[in-house]
Amino acid sequence: MSAAIRMIHVAKRELRMDDDYYRAVLGRATQGATTSLRAMTDGQLQAVIGEMKKLGFAPTSAGRKVKGAFAPKLLALWLSGWNLGIVHSREERALIHFVERQTGIAHVQWLRDPRDAAKAIDGLKLWIAREAGVEWPKSAAASGSEYKVAVIAAQHRLLGLGDQYLDHADHSDAQLDKIIAALGRHIREAK
Repeated sequence: MSAAIRMIHVAKRELRMDDDYYRAVLGRATQGATTSLRAMTDGQLQAVIGEMKKLGFAPTSAGRKVKGAFAPKLLALWLSGWNLGIVHSREERALIHFVERQTGIAHVQWLRDPRDAAKAIDGLKLWIAREAGVEWPKSAAASGSEYKVAVIAAQHRLLGLGDQYLDHADHSDAQLDKIIAALGRHIREAK
């Protein structure tokens, strides 16, 4: 498998594209010539990568990957901000700069002290709550699904869909991620 095809698969996953939307992007990028990656020329593969970059895909080098004990939480909040339309760059580099501004520590992977991590995590949560109206769960034992439902509720309000939102018990985390990504595309398109 070529590096371009691998990158397209990463972009599809990071953009949380469902199969229908993914195939539409492939067709649009190749001007309807094909939706099969294996049948594409190198030029068509590069056109697909370009199209995915327009949709928000930001390839990162291995040295820039957000890593460390607190990275999953920080990245999840950062992507929530992206899908709420308040984070303007979903690139990990932007998250790294945010963490440095909040903590004075130059990279997420160097966050070791929970108090330092809390500065960045709480800073993100407060910013997202203030700018997008997210009402985070109050319980310290809240699940990831409860946080995702809080984001979906705020997205619904931002899109004028009212206060009706999903009961997280009925959906898997993967389904909630797809809903957040789809609503996020609508929010970004509206801006």
